Amino acid sequence: MNFLQRLPARRLQASGAAALLLILATSCTAPKAVPIPTAPATLEATPIPHAPEISFALVGNVSAVNVWALFDANGYSYNNYAVRSEYWPRLFRLSIPGRQFVPSVASDMPSPVKPEGDLYSATVPLRSGLTWTDGSPFTADDVAFTVNTVLSFQLGFDWRDYYNPDWLDHVEALDANTVKFYFKKMPNAAVWQYGALQGPVVQKAYWAPRIADSAALLPSADFRSQIESLTTKESDLQNQVIALQTTLATATGDEAKQVQTSLIHQQGDLDKAINDLTKAQAALDTAMKAARTMLYSLGDQDEPHLGAWVYKTSGNGIIENDANPKYPIEQPVINRAIYRIYPTEAAAFNAYSSGEVDAILIPGGLSSQNLAGNAAPQTVMKSPNHNLRFLVFNPLSTALNDAAIHQALACVIAQEELAGRLNGEVEPLETYVLSSETPWSNTNAPLPCKGLDDPSRIEQAVQILKSAGYTWKQEPSANAAGQGLTLQNGQAFPNVTLLAPADDEVRMEAASYIQHQAQMLGIPLTARSVSPVELNYLVFGSQSYDLALLGWSLSSYPGYLCDWFGAGNQFHYVGNQIMSLCNNLNVTSDLDPAHQQVIEIQSVLAQELPFLPLYSGVTYDVYRNVTYPFDQEPDGLSGVYGAPDMAIPAKP
Repeated sequence: MNFLQRLPARRLQASGAAALLLILATSCTAPKAVPIPTAPATLEATPIPHAPEISFALVGNVSAVNVWALFDANGYSYNNYAVRSEYWPRLFRLSIPGRQFVPSVASDMPSPVKPEGDLYSATVPLRSGLTWTDGSPFTADDVAFTVNTVLSFQLGFDWRDYYNPDWLDHVEALDANTVKFYFKKMPNAAVWQYGALQGPVVQKAYWAPRIADSAALLPSADFRSQIESLTTKESDLQNQVIALQTTLATATGDEAKQVQTSLIHQQGDLDKAINDLTKAQAALDTAMKAARTMLYSLGDQDEPHLGAWVYKTSGNGIIENDANPKYPIEQPVINRAIYRIYPTEAAAFNAYSSGEVDAILIPGGLSSQNLAGNAAPQTVMKSPNHNLRFLVFNPLSTALNDAAIHQALACVIAQEELAGRLNGEVEPLETYVLSSETPWSNTNAPLPCKGLDDPSRIEQAVQILKSAGYTWKQEPSANAAGQGLTLQNGQAFPNVTLLAPADDEVRMEAASYIQHQAQMLGIPLTARSVSPVELNYLVFGSQSYDLALLGWSLSSYPGYLCDWFGAGNQFHYVGNQIMSLCNNLNVTSDLDPAHQQVIEIQSVLAQELPFLPLYSGVTYDVYRNVTYPFDQEPDGLSGVYGAPDMAIPAKP
């Protein structure tokens, strides 16, 4: 899956993380075909006078880890990324704002991915004339070395998200300015444009000799071949045992005795093969761990860089970065970024209030309580974030497995009204993709009754249900709840339950609102709070629920739509049209067709509404003495680590 949004390494410029993070305790117009926006390789910046510095507050420590540990779980932290993630170049990036996929150190868009023998390949042209901070040229050898090192050491976390060994086979430098990627299977946009093409690149000349001893600890090719042989042997023996067990179930007399004898021997062989494979795998894991541990421990003093920022100095709880004059994109108009370390958010806010820092960087942004309790002059940026919440219908619940019910509820659940009831701590969500997550959000596929007032919403909901064959003893109106709602077969609409996590006050309040609105339609719905563990089990284990309020922290690339509604999805949603669209999306490495597939998926979902979008979380940031070319940004200013390369000195 590619649900997770973890805010790694300016990860608003990437996605394709591989794990689901369920936060428990967790009439439409047809869209126009709009190609995914791209921008030219060279972006011209408006001349602006430079300023000496911008100063940020960080809460907690920044640790001294090298690049291999930094982008792996071993060295990840928000603060580490805020200070250091922009030291290294990337082939492509997502522009801010606008989220356009644009070249960075690449000179143009990649070639189409095409079959080549048993693999698939594509090339990327690189800008010529780029140099690292030590003056040496940046070449395709640097890209190939970085990716192949990550693959050989089987690095995890963000390294794996960028350079996934399940997809990538290896990378070659065809010449100084052309790099070629080889894939084991046809990659999709999550793997290609939102993965490998946005990964960091290190300098080969610096790191190749330094990692030699670590690489020497890696298991040999022969040992890996041995494990592959043992794996094949174990699988073959397992199949033979299953075949004998099947035969034994119907055998009689002498045949049964012979089969039983063969089964005993085969089971013994299988047990030995499993034992041999387990020992070999343990030895492999031990060797890999030792190699990675040595890799993570390597020093990186004077490592050359080619990002927007380079390290300058540190001490006494202060770290300084200088703008890199060799950076090939827009030059920052701030010469220096300073990071001051504070023990708590309150201490950071005090520093901001006293003018010691220009902005505060905290994962998830500032708490609204701290913000409200502080009277310091400030510019507050309020942004939607990728924590999205949905009303989920169980398709196995007979009474609710009807798009008319979903559409009628969508009419009476007004996202703006709901957000107001939640004290402004959320942003209304009216699409399946964050609306500011251009170009993927389909704003031409509105929810039913969008823009209508409350009486009109009730009236439209009633018409939807009547057209679908539902009746009442007393129809709903703006002033009175419906009574005696009956199904198309004349039976009373059954009682249904909406589950919400007991430890999430916002979702419990949302559940109360949904209960009231459903009952206005005559739907006998009751909201019930359950523990996160129970909610998780009822939804994904036993599937014994009617409706649930679920939430996810989602990636910029909306491949999660196919995790939710494509083939084999956990929600047992069956929609042939979406499955066909998802099948196409999962095998296309071209952004334009991928964009069109995502837009069409949202159009279908806006009709069938297996999930009803409700709201997103919000992120608060404060800053002063600078301005930015955006009023808000998904996941906020903290989500782009203060974007010091985009900060503009404020006019006096």
